Amino acid sequence: MVESPATTARSLFDSRRATRALVVLVAVLGLAAGGLVLWDRQGDDAVAQPSSNPVVIGGDDATDAVSAAAKAAETIVATSYDDYDQQVDEATALMTDTFAKEYRQTAADIEPEFVKAKTDIQARVVAQGVTHATPTEVQALVFLNQYVSKDGGDTTYTPYRALVTVVHTDHGWLVSALDTQ
Repeated sequence: MVESPATTARSLFDSRRATRALVVLVAVLGLAAGGLVLWDRQGDDAVAQPSSNPVVIGGDDATDAVSAAAKAAETIVATSYDDYDQQVDEATALMTDTFAKEYRQTAADIEPEFVKAKTDIQARVVAQGVTHATPTEVQALVFLNQYVSKDGGDTTYTPYRALVTVVHTDHGWLVSALDTQ
């Protein structure tokens, strides 16, 4: 008598040894599939990460530095013809010596025309964030709204982005560079 294929398969599954082998095979295939899913997810994350870690200080320190950068940017950008020299002094107090020297030179160059036109510039920070941070230097991207009026005329509004670099000193975070766009 010849056994049917269904009988052969049934007798195979009746064996404990075959059942264990199948359970182990299913478990190994499940682990392999799970490992492939994890590897795939990690591969995608690795591609999305920058090649170097842009923020290597604690969150609170980075937040303090970015806040100092935003406040300084607002002070540096906002200027009025009324008390121009005093505002230049206030702005340079928030800067490194090297950047303050450059700023003072630029301020002196534009002062005659700025005062003659009775220019008043107000600035408001609307957003800020860290782009790069080490324990000694932080670059912050600061979004500013700038309002300019001349000789009491209409006020013009311009949104600006400023990349503000601050360095940690004994006097706190001081601006070492400010690039606007």
